[in-house]
Amino acid sequence: MESRPRAHRHGGHHEATGAHPAPDGAPEALVREVCALWAEHLAGGEVGADDDFFALGGNSLTGIAIIDRVKRDHGVELSVRDFYLAQTPARVAALIERGKALT
Repeated sequence: MESRPRAHRHGGHHEATGAHPAPDGAPEALVREVCALWAEHLAGGEVGADDDFFALGGNSLTGIAIIDRVKRDHGVELSVRDFYLAQTPARVAALIERGKALT
């Protein structure tokens, strides 16, 4: 897989199945779910697995809303720091997977 810069708006690939892990170790289905969540909270439209949170217009209030939703939907509490450092739906999905493994 080719590496893409973090500042792009659209990236990643979309597969029809959720069986394959994303590059950062999360299942594709979870990555797609995080993409949809970001699209819901950000400017709308399609969000790709490698899209950058800040390039999409994300800010602290949006980030906290997404973190709260992840906690409610997945039972995983992400730190604000980890969320911002992850920057992409694929990496946030990997954080969720790691959090689930620890619970």
